[in-house]
Amino acid sequence: MTILYQNNTAGLQVFRDDVGWITVPPVPGSLVVNVGDLLHILTNGIFQSVLHRARVNHIRSRFSMAYLWGPPSEQMISPLPKLVDPLQSPLYPSLTWKQYPATKAFHFNQSLSFIRNCPSLDQIS
Repeated sequence: MTILYQNNTAGLQVFRDDVGWITVPPVPGSLVVNVGDLLHILTNGIFQSVLHRARVNHIRSRFSMAYLWGPPSEQMISPLPKLVDPLQSPLYPSLTWKQYPATKAFHFNQSLSFIRNCPSLDQIS
């Protein structure tokens, strides 16, 4: 999950398959919450991961800071049991947190699709 505090300086963009990159107009004092891949997997795709980026603004300065966090490396990641039932099977297999960043590093924007369609967990790094 990415939490962005906005000021008056534009720079945030989100990607939509049907349109491409879209600039998000800033709303001063607001927080923008972008769902990441881990929450996407845990919610079985109910909350969808958002591909986003920050663009340099040549007119006004902006401050950005990133803090990355994840569960312990051997923690198993899978859709939450309450979100899986006979009518809605898991869309993603269980994998360790260590396997996910390795897969993301290799498949980048296609990592969720790769995991979802992966016939064998042996193919996941």
